[in-house]
Amino acid sequence: MAAQSVVITGSTQGLGFGYAREFLRRGHKVVISGRSSARVKAAVERLGSEFPDARQRITGFGCEIAELEQVRTLWDYSIASFDRIDIWLNNAGYARTGAEFADNTAEEIEAMVRANVIGSFNAAQVAIAGMAKQGGGKLYLTLGGGGASGRVVPGMTVYSTTKRAVKYLADCLVKERRELRDESILIGTISPGINITEGMLREMRTIPEAQRARALKQLNFIGEHVETTTPWIVERVLRDRKQGNDITWLTGGRLAGRALAMLFGARRDIVSRYSFEA
Repeated sequence: MAAQSVVITGSTQGLGFGYAREFLRRGHKVVISGRSSARVKAAVERLGSEFPDARQRITGFGCEIAELEQVRTLWDYSIASFDRIDIWLNNAGYARTGAEFADNTAEEIEAMVRANVIGSFNAAQVAIAGMAKQGGGKLYLTLGGGGASGRVVPGMTVYSTTKRAVKYLADCLVKERRELRDESILIGTISPGINITEGMLREMRTIPEAQRARALKQLNFIGEHVETTTPWIVERVLRDRKQGNDITWLTGGRLAGRALAMLFGARRDIVSRYSFEA
């Protein structure tokens, strides 16, 4: 496969950084992006150390995804760096989970709406316009928290509501492409499941110890390591040729397989490697 140029928002750590690593591992070109220019620089340097022969294939740019002009500048920077953008993976977002709705502060609610909803609008507007100009590309929006299915998830009222909005946006964009009979631009979604990231570790450390044991038990069943999910997702992004494809990690079949394994005595442990102490 010819080298692709990929923009990944929210890629200074967690899932986004994992995606970047996997694209680089496969010989592709990557633009790292995040709100902090210092963190972007650190992520680029870290990847450059991991892949010393790929330093010319890595660059980065600080961008607040909720600010349209900054997203436009990110696109322009990426084009100047790699001539075209084949894949825009919109991973940037913010989650405050594990809390009753009334316990979310006004600042947290606004942050989730801006990052997850306004950020997705901005990414879609900029990427689709740019891809139309260059003659094609792929845009992926990120779902989570019941956003794909509409399933109600306790403790995720605000987050899941924002992700349900992203699902509606993605469905509308797919319909537009089909009505235009334009397959040059593919719109897809990624449902990466529950990954143990730096953000999740921070959240877990805020849960009172008496409640944390139950949360960790649930995490052992549904959770996953970033290095497990990201290779699988990246391979499917690269091979994707379907309009409106949803790349879903945590399928019903996968969950059923885990439940069956537990019935036969298998013990799944993914949390013991992490420290959840504040």
